[in-house]
Amino acid sequence: MKKTLVRFLVASLVLTLLLVTAGCSSGGTQKPADQGSEPSAKAPEPQLKSEYKLTMNVATETMWGQGGVKFAELVKEYTGGKVNVKVYPNAMLVGGDQMRQAEMVQSGAIDFMLNSTINIAPTIPEFDAFGLPFLFPSYEAVDAAIESGAADALFAALEDYNMVGLGWGENGFREITNNKREIKSPDDLKGLKIRVTTPMYIDIMRALGANPIAMNWGEVFTSLQQGTIDGQENPVVGIIIPNKVYEVQKYMTNWHYSYDALALAVNKDVWNSFPDDIKQQIQRAADDAMKYQKEISRKGLTEGIEMLRTEKGMVVTDLTPEQLKPFQELVKPVYDKYAEKVGLNIVKAFEDAVATAK
Repeated sequence: MKKTLVRFLVASLVLTLLLVTAGCSSGGTQKPADQGSEPSAKAPEPQLKSEYKLTMNVATETMWGQGGVKFAELVKEYTGGKVNVKVYPNAMLVGGDQMRQAEMVQSGAIDFMLNSTINIAPTIPEFDAFGLPFLFPSYEAVDAAIESGAADALFAALEDYNMVGLGWGENGFREITNNKREIKSPDDLKGLKIRVTTPMYIDIMRALGANPIAMNWGEVFTSLQQGTIDGQENPVVGIIIPNKVYEVQKYMTNWHYSYDALALAVNKDVWNSFPDDIKQQIQRAADDAMKYQKEISRKGLTEGIEMLRTEKGMVVTDLTPEQLKPFQELVKPVYDKYAEKVGLNIVKAFEDAVATAK
């Protein structure tokens, strides 16, 4: 009886050990096929930063600057305070080097920019489309180009540089000022030292007989005051009036030789980090802010020019279409050179849109 009991206990112990060993094998236990797998954990919500930086060249008091401030205000309002954009004016995030802003947004060092197309063009050539000499005869022609979709190709190019375009603002038509004489013909430009910003404007001024000098905006007022340069070219309401250029310049010529658009853009990785509902509200803020920015830029233009004439003592010259022809003929090679760089298909789309507005 004892031997039978012992054999039974030994057999039971061996069976138990075998079962335990099988359960602890490297493969582990498997669930029955019909039991299914447990539901995966919900993906975490994207983490928003406490602050998103927006860079722009100018002071917040300018028409350009007010557009950046309005965008920041509307983003906060429309997202219910979830996204906070802080505006950094006067290119302070890039030490005053306005040409570096697109590069810094591309890299993600800065989140947003409200930047002039002329400052983006050295990095992305397509953006010279807006500034081609004498392309646009009027603001209506500019609006036609944007509304037709011709400018969409520029935002498509922006994505290749890790940025997303959100909207178009306006710095305006660039007019020329100087301290020497009225400019009514190309001969009047000969030898004048004119501050410019980009290679295209250097080529334009050279074609017209002027001496172009590249210079950051922060140095311009003092240089005009001291006579280091004779003149500069910029939009009236966007730059000339708010920066009191009239204090150091006697003559201004309205010739609409180049148009300066503003691009509101965001780093692509930052944009993709936003949930869809936040993206929609930011885009809404961009649309409304840029509409507001264009309205205030154009509203005061007539009054501003009159103020320069009557209150500030500037001699303001308006060129007729006939007077403009010699300028247009001289810069045609420059137009063709940069049209190639922009892309002839893009330029044709702009030209076709302009033709519909005439």
